[in-house]
Amino acid sequence: MKQALVALALPLLLAASLYASTPSDSTAAFAGDVRVDLTHVDAGKQMSRRELIRRATRRSKARAAALSVARSRNNGRHAGKSADEQQHGVAVRPSGDLEYLVDLAIGTPPQPVSALLDTGSDLIWTQCAPCASCLPQPDPLFTPGASSSYEPMRCSGQLCGEILHHSCQRPDTCTYRYNYGDGTTTLGVYATERFTFSSSSGERVSALLGFGCGNMNIGSLNNGSGIVGFGRNPLSLVSQMSIRRFSYCLTPYTSARKSTLLFGSLAAGVYDDANCPVQTTRLLQSPHNPTFYYVPFTGVTVGTRRLRIPLSAFALSPDGSGGVIVDSGTALTLFPAAVLTEVVRAFRAQLRLPFANSSGPDDGVCFATAPMRRRGPPAPVPRMVFHFEGADLDLPRRNYILDDQRRGSLCLLLADSGDSVSTIGNFLQQDMRVLYDLEAETLSFAPADC
Repeated sequence: MKQALVALALPLLLAASLYASTPSDSTAAFAGDVRVDLTHVDAGKQMSRRELIRRATRRSKARAAALSVARSRNNGRHAGKSADEQQHGVAVRPSGDLEYLVDLAIGTPPQPVSALLDTGSDLIWTQCAPCASCLPQPDPLFTPGASSSYEPMRCSGQLCGEILHHSCQRPDTCTYRYNYGDGTTTLGVYATERFTFSSSSGERVSALLGFGCGNMNIGSLNNGSGIVGFGRNPLSLVSQMSIRRFSYCLTPYTSARKSTLLFGSLAAGVYDDANCPVQTTRLLQSPHNPTFYYVPFTGVTVGTRRLRIPLSAFALSPDGSGGVIVDSGTALTLFPAAVLTEVVRAFRAQLRLPFANSSGPDDGVCFATAPMRRRGPPAPVPRMVFHFEGADLDLPRRNYILDDQRRGSLCLLLADSGDSVSTIGNFLQQDMRVLYDLEAETLSFAPADC
């Protein structure tokens, strides 16, 4: 029924959208610096840290399941193909389970949009009017007819060809379908439009970008109007604006302060006033899943003992399996089952605590402690260090432990990835300045008061 509706509705929506006679096939080069605030999707909901983390845990587990399916499809599709033969533009990310929103404006005059930031997908898109099927969103729908800078892209446009599922209907206009791992789908017109970013310094920066104007959208957007892909493929904001460096600093979920995102030359000086050593490792890329930011992860220390986990458990294989990605959109850190088992075993041996019987599926791996009616000092736990090629991340306790003294439990903020890939989630990155340098192909991090 949904497919029939799409087939009937899309030609009508195309006709309503096509008012520009000469679509542009190019985008303006980015110049300047941008510093914008990021808002967590659960901000302002008056929840405890435990409640916020439980909600994020549910999102992480749903995303992990969808990611596993999507990655296996990508690896199967690319089997036997060289990197030059592979098609780009297929999403391998769940969408509605993302964590951070960025405010921007689209069009001339600018129309406000609050979109989900995703370092694990590429397409930039928002819901558009007229809309045959749209998801709930906080902002009014973007109306292309009210913008003087909106131009549908021709089928000959380079970015149109980067979308795996695109088609051309009369007149010569690029239409798209983009699928995410959780089943969320957007269909519509691929166009060029002016995007405006209001920096927290008061400066405004704008650029002409290719984006999806979605008239038929199914799934979930988690209180957003669309998605801004920050991945490594040509469709992403990073690629279209030729951003060579970007950086974020994520605040804890319970903090009243907003997280920040920087891109442009401003990001190059984020460590000028760093009080702690800056750790740097290489960025890797997989031809099978080229969107993701992979890193050479080498091991885990719990307490004073480095765990005997073979390097092969974290290696990115030539067939696209395995590897470790860094992601701002996943909350929990996800390990393959065998790795997670070793980490949990090490914590249990050093904590000398039994597993908690009262914990639920959204609590992660929990150990039983003595319940306390009044808040006291938290139970001591072993330190945890993540090792990378050339870098060591000594984690603050709050970034990997959730205490519930009233219920008498202590939980690890880790979960099973569902396949051979590990994901370093945003809990572990909170109160850290993380810098992606795409020119040097490095990832850096240092503690910060975000």
